[in-house]
Amino acid sequence: MGGYFNIAGRKIAAHHLVLGVLATYGVVLKAVIPKTDKTQPPPINASSDEESRFIQDFIKAAEAEEKKTAH
Repeated sequence: MGGYFNIAGRKIAAHHLVLGVLATYGVVLKAVIPKTDKTQPPPINASSDEESRFIQDFIKAAEAEEKKTAH
């Protein structure tokens, strides 16, 4: 298949070294990238308090209706 490297007295195939490097790279990236909370809703950018309350009430009503129809 390909060449072999002699590491610590053992023959290691080149493609196994490549797979090990890529796996290590993936694990490190997974550990370094911060996790975001996807359950947090986006902020409401309303121009007034009345509009903000209307939007919040609408969302609550829609969620309540969704829970009712889900069962």
